[in-house]
Amino acid sequence: MKTILLSLLLLPVCLTAQPALDGLWEGTMTVGGIYSDKTLPMQLYITVEGQRVTGRSYVTLPDGNILRMDLQGYLYHDRSMALAEVNFVGDPENKIIPEFNRQYQIVYKPDLWDSTLKGFWQEVSPEALSPDRRLGRIVLRKHKDERA
Repeated sequence: MKTILLSLLLLPVCLTAQPALDGLWEGTMTVGGIYSDKTLPMQLYITVEGQRVTGRSYVTLPDGNILRMDLQGYLYHDRSMALAEVNFVGDPENKIIPEFNRQYQIVYKPDLWDSTLKGFWQEVSPEALSPDRRLGRIVLRKHKDERA
């Protein structure tokens, strides 16, 4: 009985120790296919409300410009996510319009020290099995604030 009571008292502490999915994630995305070694720096800022996921993607292009897109999608019970770019976010300094929108299939792997988002992206296209469809991998890690 004492062990059950102790477990129930410590459960909230254990749950709050899990890193949150919300926030900034940084890493890379491959371009040129899922087996390509060519990568671009990428960031995702994610907000989760229930199973609904919203956010913004930031992809740094080879010329230094940053492509910004709004994201929407769902978080499933197995910690996987399906996200889609729904809106281009331009500004006066950055008027680069993307050639295509992407959709993402991502798996969230929580860890106290090294949480990751790993998965794939693909071009949104009416031809699902087209050999010309662009796709790649993504690997992101939770951004950690620098502490004094």
